[in-house]
Amino acid sequence: MKQMKFLLVALMAVVMGLSVTSCMNGDDNNGPQTFGVIAKLDSYASSFKTMDGTKWIPTDATSIMLLSSGMYIINGQYNREDVNANTASITFTLTSTPTNIDGPSVTSTPETANATMYALNYENAYYPYLFDKNTLILPAMFHFKNSSVATELEAELKKHKFVISYDEEEVAKGGETLDLFVNHVVTDDEKVVRDSYTVSYEAYDLSYIISRYSNLKTITIHAQVNKTSDDLANSSTKEDKFDIDYSKITQ
Repeated sequence: MKQMKFLLVALMAVVMGLSVTSCMNGDDNNGPQTFGVIAKLDSYASSFKTMDGTKWIPTDATSIMLLSSGMYIINGQYNREDVNANTASITFTLTSTPTNIDGPSVTSTPETANATMYALNYENAYYPYLFDKNTLILPAMFHFKNSSVATELEAELKKHKFVISYDEEEVAKGGETLDLFVNHVVTDDEKVVRDSYTVSYEAYDLSYIISRYSNLKTITIHAQVNKTSDDLANSSTKEDKFDIDYSKITQ
């Protein structure tokens, strides 16, 4: 039977947002608040910022000082007194090492995709979105070979990467729509049956491409999807797409 192993970051982010709003409004929240969110580390490696603009400051500054700037999944705890409504900031304690989710560079010459995505938009809960005007977040849902052996599972997941590509000629024309393509590349020397599926959050810097548009209104994400097989040649494989209304992105 297929198993779904989710990093429930999107759901936790919603819960976090409600908790933070509650604290900012002065509502009671007894005990430590746990959270897991996607956030951007600033260039000074001193704090994170979530897409709602909240600044997250770790109690131990040395815990992140060696991290490179970029996008991360952070997990931690904070108390009600750690919330500063005036500065929209929260001091928190990390409960695990932040996980960098920066994906490969967006390119016009990608490696050839050799596997499908499980889904591009899963039940209107997991789908591509913009963290800010220049950063795409892709919850990459894909087929994988599960294993109860941790080292085997880790090795399997490392074989998968998700490259975002674009058509240089189309980008050069400008226009109102940017088409981006998800290329699922699996590095494997032999054919493997992958009958489980999971999600990996990936972040992509679109600043260079977006800077070439003067009137961008829509970003359309394309992917080859199949819920029963990772084989691109399978008869059930089809192209799916998801539109992001860029005109509504304000920061």
